[in-house]
Amino acid sequence: MKRVNILLEDETHTKAKVIAVLKDMTLNEYFEKAIREAVEKDQAILNKIKTK
Repeated sequence: MKRVNILLEDETHTKAKVIAVLKDMTLNEYFEKAIREAVEKDQAILNKIKTK
């Protein structure tokens, strides 16, 4: 597992934290899920690299 640092606007951080709490998950879990979904959505980009 890797650790990363990201910069967020205060308002974005606050909204993400509130949503995570309401979904009964940690902020880390919320971000990890969002990033995983974004990577899956963009999988075609990675597939292009494999075919070259």
